[in-house]
Amino acid sequence: MLRKLLVSVDDEVYEDLRALAFRKRTPMAALVRYALDRTFEGALDVIGGERALEEAAKDPSGSISWEEYKARRSRGVQAAS
Repeated sequence: MLRKLLVSVDDEVYEDLRALAFRKRTPMAALVRYALDRTFEGALDVIGGERALEEAAKDPSGSISWEEYKARRSRGVQAAS
């Protein structure tokens, strides 16, 4: 799901971003999303991992043990998604 975020930039940045989007034939929003992802990739991965751990702790029924994980890996079996 995509959610909207209002970001204010000065006129010069806006015009330069608009020109870059035109040159790359892509929406300005796609450029901003790309820049955010590249800039904060590591930090966002950590936050996403923490969220996943919290969800697994609340409902561990969809989780497997470390031993089961190692056994599946050694057999070459993919974990169910």
